[in-house]
Amino acid sequence: MTNNIEARGDARFYNDDKAMDYTKLYQIDEAIEAILQKKYGKDVRYAIASALKRIYYDAAQSGNANLEVSLARGKFTQLADRLNSIVKLLESKADDGQVESMLNNILDGSPKGTYNDIGALRSALPSGAKGIYITTNNGHWNYWNGSNWVDGGAYQSPLDGVPNQLGVIFDGLLTIDRDNQTVSIKKDTWFTFGNKNYAPEKDITIMYNPSGLSEYVVYDFQNKNLSVITLSDISKITSTQVILAVMYKNALHYPTYSQFIKTIGYRELTQDTNIGSVVQGNITYDNRSQTFSFKGLGEKNEIIVSKGTSYFTCYDQEDLVFSGGFLHHLVFDLLDNKFKLVRSSLRRNAETFTAENTKLLIASIYLNKLTHYSNPYFIKRLGELENLNSWELEELIVDLQTKKTTVVTLGDSTTDGYRTSNYSGNELESLMDKPKTYTQILNGIVNQQKGYNFNHKFYNRGFSGKTIAWLNQNLNEVLKPIPEKIDYAFITMGINDLVYNDAKVKAFKQDYINVINKLLSKGIKPLLMSTQAEFENFNRFGNKINAIADNVKREIAKEFGIPFIDYNRGTQNILSNSEYDTRLLIPDMCHFADLGHQKGAEFLASKLIAQTVIIKDDVRIGYASNKVSSDLVYSDYQNDEQKDVKWITRTDGFDLEGQLNSTQTKTMFEVSVYIERPSIVRYFGDNVIVTSNGQALSDGAVLDVGFYRIIAKNRPGVASKFRGLKFNLKEV
Repeated sequence: MTNNIEARGDARFYNDDKAMDYTKLYQIDEAIEAILQKKYGKDVRYAIASALKRIYYDAAQSGNANLEVSLARGKFTQLADRLNSIVKLLESKADDGQVESMLNNILDGSPKGTYNDIGALRSALPSGAKGIYITTNNGHWNYWNGSNWVDGGAYQSPLDGVPNQLGVIFDGLLTIDRDNQTVSIKKDTWFTFGNKNYAPEKDITIMYNPSGLSEYVVYDFQNKNLSVITLSDISKITSTQVILAVMYKNALHYPTYSQFIKTIGYRELTQDTNIGSVVQGNITYDNRSQTFSFKGLGEKNEIIVSKGTSYFTCYDQEDLVFSGGFLHHLVFDLLDNKFKLVRSSLRRNAETFTAENTKLLIASIYLNKLTHYSNPYFIKRLGELENLNSWELEELIVDLQTKKTTVVTLGDSTTDGYRTSNYSGNELESLMDKPKTYTQILNGIVNQQKGYNFNHKFYNRGFSGKTIAWLNQNLNEVLKPIPEKIDYAFITMGINDLVYNDAKVKAFKQDYINVINKLLSKGIKPLLMSTQAEFENFNRFGNKINAIADNVKREIAKEFGIPFIDYNRGTQNILSNSEYDTRLLIPDMCHFADLGHQKGAEFLASKLIAQTVIIKDDVRIGYASNKVSSDLVYSDYQNDEQKDVKWITRTDGFDLEGQLNSTQTKTMFEVSVYIERPSIVRYFGDNVIVTSNGQALSDGAVLDVGFYRIIAKNRPGVASKFRGLKFNLKEV
């Protein structure tokens, strides 16, 4: 809205801090001057009230006490223009009969119809009519003055006078495509309206014909349909219909800023509606601390909130902090003149804050996503660009279970496989097969999991002796040989970077940030990993790298909101607790050999395979675990007799038992485990074949640190039973 510039301190406006005389009824020109020049909100509001009283007084003096002279809607978008227009009408010295006739014809200012131009209006209604009519060629309103149709000027913002049924979308996506004349809303696009939350239960797409009039995207939560209605039909809106967006003259008028509404072929405007907008001062949302902070302007540290042509002032607002996970609304309380946070439930049809007339909705926050109704100049989010690209490890875990996923590992010699069998270093120009490195071993483990048969691809792009600065300079060349779209990139650089002093740490951090931003610009989601554990004491390696480089990477991951896998901790646990000969794991005390890469890959698999059970203490795993899969059928749709997994009298600590008598071999029990310390495994069942990573597993065997896919199958032709597994840590 135009007041935004004025509120920020435009020298032409708001520079008069002298208090008004609150007992005086000012003339129109004095009131207009005060509206434009007074510095404080209370004076501006008094000037507006004085102007309206003056209009009423002057009209009454002329024999017409009809307040609709000041309430007639639709003349102008700016109050100053509206008042000037009325002054001109008064100065025209029309007699009482003319004024009364015009006011009676205008009625309440609600449009009674639309025509292409004023000529068409005159042809259709040559004898006049009551009410105002809109001409779409110029967006003006027109009225009958008793003898002719008269152009009343630009029609108001399309939100003025609209029924108060505006909904606020806080999750999902509404797309308004003017070019293709479609409107679509995604399933589970949540919006709040009144004291309820609603969302469509399926994707909806409709066609619409841009009319040139005000257009309203409406969702009917009772009939569960979507529609676009125009200005001429807005008065017919029902109590179950909610306005989600408003368009007028190729512009989106409501909401003015929402990442949940995408427009094509429209421009955005600052809204002027009953939802509050900040027009002076700054509100900052810090995603990390989940805090709203407030900074006013002027001598009194004022934040000004606008509701249409009304202004409200807040002084010295304290910070507001909330716990995440739920929808929260930032509201402005008109009684206390303070901002407040109100929590809302996400359950369908659940209660939210009451939409009282004493509260203005300023912003909403849900899952760290901020939606607000002000110019972005006044409401900001710290780290907005980085946070927009944040993601969580669960996204990769889900992708691996649902679609083909491409991953690249970016690192140094510890990724390149410098000490693996038949080592040959990676080349910039081409891809090389690296079957003994953790990258390709991890690829195999993932693809072998039940339900992961999407032919995922993991590419090794580690380069011995290289640093993060080198990767920053050569990233395009490193990625170029990969023939398919890359979804994720694991970055492990750090061992060669010599981060010993402040200057080197700053350069190291900046190079990492540059690489992350380049990956994000390519649509690749970055993941940071700490360096592989080692124990040689050459001055470029050792604990100093782990303490500095890895901590810097952890800090960067937090700043960007991206995952960090502590590969150093995982590989250090392997070196400390594995019963394998350490020399077979890491022969030169720095680089993993074949076995070390195998174990490193198994640690990473434990982070990426959703159903992995971590074994770090004595534990029992049976059918009651939701991480167990099976070909047996046991569902709440079946009775106990029909289920293949039966309730039994507790045996060996288990209450459930899988039972199968079949001529075919089936998987009765399958689970993936990651063992952090060597453990003794026992299984409980009859006539079953148990394997671990495809090899026969004997009862009471010792499993070293690593990832194991344990499967129990029936013996065909006999009654087979299986109850579960027990793991006990091996005594050191």
